Amino acid sequence: MTHQEEKRRFTRLPKGFSIEASILQFPFSSQRRVTSNCADIGGGGVSFESPARFEPGDKLQLKVHIPTLNKYSPGFFKVYENDAEQYLQAIGEVAWVDRNGAGYTTGVKFIDIDPDVCKALCGLVEKTLRDQEK
Repeated sequence: MTHQEEKRRFTRLPKGFSIEASILQFPFSSQRRVTSNCADIGGGGVSFESPARFEPGDKLQLKVHIPTLNKYSPGFFKVYENDAEQYLQAIGEVAWVDRNGAGYTTGVKFIDIDPDVCKALCGLVEKTLRDQEK
């Protein structure tokens, strides 16, 4: 079964949000940092293109720029945030890695994410996909 065929608990949105991923290791100054774009994202995780290879099981600190994310937040953030400064931050674990031309496509499962941020992301994904069907 390919990664595209696997059954997912969360729907994924094919969207090229900018992402910063760094492997969690000590000392923090030695963390390898990659800046790229998402291939897709959903409430359970994200995949992205990378020139560097991460290994399955690696723990990553993730920061994804998602304009309008807080509009879907169940909390008060939707009133006080500015679209340009909205980021999803999470800790993830590399689930799979595929060779892709000169680089790699990396699939990451969220293992620590704020529940309100996860709800906001799921709301954004559902609304965007619903709007695309119209």
